[in-house]
Amino acid sequence: MGREFLWHHAAARRHLGCRSQQRLGGGYRGTIVKWNGVAWSAQTSGTMESIGKVWGTDANSVWAVGTNGTILRWDGSRWSSQVSGTTEHLTGIWGSDASNVWAVGNNGIVLRWNGVSWSRQSIGTTQSLNSVWGTDASNIWLWLPEGLLARWNGKQWSLESSGTTDSLYNLHGSDENNIWAVGWRGRILKWNGNPSLDFVGHLSSLGLR
Repeated sequence: MGREFLWHHAAARRHLGCRSQQRLGGGYRGTIVKWNGVAWSAQTSGTMESIGKVWGTDANSVWAVGTNGTILRWDGSRWSSQVSGTTEHLTGIWGSDASNVWAVGNNGIVLRWNGVSWSRQSIGTTQSLNSVWGTDASNIWLWLPEGLLARWNGKQWSLESSGTTDSLYNLHGSDENNIWAVGWRGRILKWNGNPSLDFVGHLSSLGLR
């Protein structure tokens, strides 16, 4: 277990809704490990596919995604394989609650869990998607290559301009009008509810590297 590479070290405390000692990580050849506050222990995932990301609503409802359309679900006692309907590599997963979960991956694949099953969604692009994040069920963001963003408003997806062609690597915020994006060459952008993101600066100019 010690030699397996962990791509995502933990499902965040607020996502899991549990004490900080309960952490999960996923990696190469189906590796899933759990932190109990003292040590990491290997879990039986039931797959040899590589696991890229994990996310959950509480300690008894956790999801993991990986290569060849792999989606796994933790029910508090074991991991089980889910029918994703795709063989595309999945690279990101996030949800607002147990009945609104989104998974994204290669070639523009976007999947939505409605509490019963996964279904494919169209966002108008075949570009590979690295991750997904949102503030609630009606405000979800995806980031694409060359600075392009996609936004879900609760009814449909729309492509948004970030004002840059630089690739964006991550996005997070406190609410729907205060969202930050960071990207290539230390670029930092902020969304404040306007049609495009405002350029804030570079990490180097802000003294952050």
